[in-house]
Amino acid sequence: MKLRHKHILALLIAHVPSAALRITLYRRLLGYEFGEHCKLGYGVVIAVDSFAANDEVVIRRGTCFIGPMSVDLADRTFIGRFNKIECGAGAADARVAHMNYTRRFQTGSNSLINEAHLFDVLGTIDIGRGSWIAGFSSQFLTHGASVMNRDICIGEDCFLGSAVRFAPGSSVADRVIVGMGAVVTGNIPDSDVIVAGLPARVIRVRDESDNYRFEKTW
Repeated sequence: MKLRHKHILALLIAHVPSAALRITLYRRLLGYEFGEHCKLGYGVVIAVDSFAANDEVVIRRGTCFIGPMSVDLADRTFIGRFNKIECGAGAADARVAHMNYTRRFQTGSNSLINEAHLFDVLGTIDIGRGSWIAGFSSQFLTHGASVMNRDICIGEDCFLGSAVRFAPGSSVADRVIVGMGAVVTGNIPDSDVIVAGLPARVIRVRDESDNYRFEKTW
């Protein structure tokens, strides 16, 4: 099925009043995969090449997955309201095959994406196990003029504050706290640190006295 036809069908499915029926229709009509005990909010639009959600995935209302990309959500992923996970339709055109757009969005288990974030998925965006994209209005961009190193990787058990920006090819290691408004422009290889600023840099090491833990309790 062509992507534009998927989009039209997904818009209809997204506004079916029953959450269980929305999941059933996405399975049967578009071939998407859902594990046990998933929840899909009203107005969730899924129009992608492939979509797989493992057990206990929650996607709240108004979130959209649109474009020629693959989506793989690990068990107990939580995605809040009004997030945009998008890939431009032109990325799948044979005329740009030389650009090697990987077009992949994936999360680790127990990860969390709060509300109103933007994910531009021409490369690969990988959110590690237990990591939180917290707050609101962060942007993760995997393309730009003459950019070839596109992928964005968030390590395990990280916490990202509101309004952060990740440039193409940027990454953070494990147990990293990214301060509100930080702009990550490259690879930050150190684990157990706090980063902030423009461009983002390490401002403090998280020592044994830093016992903050970010865990979903619902």
